[in-house]
Amino acid sequence: MTESDLTKVLSGGDVPGFAVTPQTMPLLEAADVVTTKTAACRPVADVMSVRPLHPRKAMVWALMKPEGLPDNASSGSLTLTSHEEGTARTWMAELKRATTDCTRFTAVSQVGWTHRFSVRPVPAAEAGDESVSYLLVNALAPGGQGNIMTVVRTGGVFATYLANQGSGEPAAMPTDVANQVHERVRAAAGS
Repeated sequence: MTESDLTKVLSGGDVPGFAVTPQTMPLLEAADVVTTKTAACRPVADVMSVRPLHPRKAMVWALMKPEGLPDNASSGSLTLTSHEEGTARTWMAELKRATTDCTRFTAVSQVGWTHRFSVRPVPAAEAGDESVSYLLVNALAPGGQGNIMTVVRTGGVFATYLANQGSGEPAAMPTDVANQVHERVRAAAGS
């Protein structure tokens, strides 16, 4: 799918419980090439990189704010990336392995930052063609709180949801939200 196709998916309106606001600024800077020396963690680091091992054909993103929160409350995000379908299947398989094989890694970005992260699996949303969820915590995060990442594959498209951990046990993006976006992607792809 092209950037225009993905933008139409994001412009489809809000999803259950969230206001979706498409963004026009790039999500990643051109120099935001993230690497790690920990091979088992490379698929997780690649989600943060402008130049992952498996190239993206297109990428768009939106802020996702839970409905009812004040305007100054923190938001999560939804990123849609397009890949060759075989590439998307391969990367998804690698991400699933990484959530069990990768527990800690150090990532370095050409932008100039170096951070240590921990990773642990979260039960995946039952959504899309397949999905994976994990908790990603920066070692410097206040209170040890991290981000819950939910990646849902629809054909060759990844919908990557980032949500703040909050209180309680980490949970994947709700299935009804992920499946609504999955159906929008399928419709935009004409399948």
